[in-house]
Amino acid sequence: MTSRTLDLGPGVGLYMHEIGDGNGPTLAVLGGVHGDEIEGVAAARMLINLAELLDAQGLLRGTLRVVPVCNPPAFEARTRTSPLDGENLARVFPGDASASVTKQIAHALTERVIRGADLLVDLHSAGVHYSMPLFVGFVDHLVTSPMSREAATAFGAPLTWQHEGSGPGRSLSAAADLGVPSIYVEGSGGGGLAGTDLDTYVRGLTRLLAHFGMGHETPGPHIESTWLSGDDGDVDSSLASTFAGYCVTRSAAGDVVSTGQVIAEIIDDAARVVQQIRNPRPGPATVMMLRQTAIVTPGDAIAMLGPAPIAAASL
Repeated sequence: MTSRTLDLGPGVGLYMHEIGDGNGPTLAVLGGVHGDEIEGVAAARMLINLAELLDAQGLLRGTLRVVPVCNPPAFEARTRTSPLDGENLARVFPGDASASVTKQIAHALTERVIRGADLLVDLHSAGVHYSMPLFVGFVDHLVTSPMSREAATAFGAPLTWQHEGSGPGRSLSAAADLGVPSIYVEGSGGGGLAGTDLDTYVRGLTRLLAHFGMGHETPGPHIESTWLSGDDGDVDSSLASTFAGYCVTRSAAGDVVSTGQVIAEIIDDAARVVQQIRNPRPGPATVMMLRQTAIVTPGDAIAMLGPAPIAAASL
């Protein structure tokens, strides 16, 4: 039985906690890829505490690799991107050992954490400026997709999003290139830390340990997950503000909105509506991310839409 902390090398205090006996599956868990997303960091640290207890009791089989804070510069600044180079870690995988600090971090995570794992779990949330429904996601139509689907189902979030594809530079893209199944998790965000989110993150991670035969599952309530199928979940393609002003939300994260329905409004300093953010799709859509910080500037993302829920029989 071992529990050790490994310096991953980019010179920014990037550490991986490796726990277990090395005999069996390997589960890789990332937290804090974006520095303003505290849920994944807290859940990863809780998982380390639990795994060390299980390991000390001889109940942990295989190896758990956990990096609670994947982006130390951004985490210290509590920003989505790194203040050192302005780059978004979630867009530069698999990275480059000879490039910017953010790309060096991505390279270290790809080679030292993701490579050789049996599953990657990337813990995200909506960050300080947005809200999201609590969900688990995975990419379909890959060689690794059947195992990713099994892992997403085992995780047990209230909402499961099956993507048609994933853009380049993601941790999930790097995992797919290495033949590693992967899932990611999003939480409510908005600058808070909801206990229900943390409970779901940690319970889902313990379910994954049990799913891979690495540990005993802690009993919990049965989760009947709602499924979405389609899109790639790219927040960079969100509906955006074209004016400076204040965002007035007219919906909530997780709402299903009809064609043309107003999701949010932008008002100016005189409280006049200068823009309405509507669902532009030819059918219903699910609000998967929604601006919570009122003050906005032109180009700020306001809402990301996903597909409408599908019936279980359609999966």
